[in-house]
Amino acid sequence: MRGRFPFGYIFLVGLLAGILVMNFGKNILLDGTGLLEEETLRQMSSTVSDSSVLFVFVLRERMIEFAVLALAATTYLGLAACVGAAGWYGFSVGAFLAAGVLRYGLRGILLALAGTLPQYLLYGPALYGLLLWCEKTFRMIYGKGHYGKGYYQESDSKIPAFSGRVLSLLILFALMLAGCALESFVNPAILRGFLRTL
Repeated sequence: MRGRFPFGYIFLVGLLAGILVMNFGKNILLDGTGLLEEETLRQMSSTVSDSSVLFVFVLRERMIEFAVLALAATTYLGLAACVGAAGWYGFSVGAFLAAGVLRYGLRGILLALAGTLPQYLLYGPALYGLLLWCEKTFRMIYGKGHYGKGYYQESDSKIPAFSGRVLSLLILFALMLAGCALESFVNPAILRGFLRTL
């Protein structure tokens, strides 16, 4: 869409930064912290988690992040919060992938996939959609540039702007909720199965 903020590029910059930081700081960030250490992963492979307890924990963590970003969109710092979130998501992915590769070579990529699937098939689109929602909401409230209120009143002409914003947010919330369920009830078995092959 014309003029959309380049969150994809910000994510990629963060991804590259995460890879570089992990590579150059591996003595402190990897060896010093025990991140993805083999003994820790071995213990995880034999631990059976209570999925319902895990679901409550995951839901709280994900929804706090979701709510903070959505609320930030209604403030003057909304766009800065979106940029920061996109960069942080990229940085986290880059650092995690780099840590896995530094520890286990190409198997580290498989470890990253085992730890993030299938929930990130929903989290990814939901978080990207949330960034777009936040940007659009911010622009609609504060009317910056050609993204002013007139643009959104025109593009949201079928339903009132406020109702459209709430409906979009509820859809994104439902995606996140489904992702939390996958992370709690499906992913642990996938991760344990993979860890037993390491």
